[in-house]
Amino acid sequence: MLRGNFRLENAHQSNLILSTEEVEELIGVKPRCDAGKDSFHRRCWVFMKVGKMGSQTGWRVMKEEAH
Repeated sequence: MLRGNFRLENAHQSNLILSTEEVEELIGVKPRCDAGKDSFHRRCWVFMKVGKMGSQTGWRVMKEEAH
């Protein structure tokens, strides 16, 4: 998981778009949005749908701020 967190942090800082497959590899589950939503939350990470990457969805990685 540490490697995944490092890669997520890098994607967040670099404003990268990850495919569904890449997100699933990093967090261990396939990201899915609830009906009418365009984001998926997992721990402190938020994945925003930003369009298609071939046959997969593209996701922007964001980090929730601690309150």
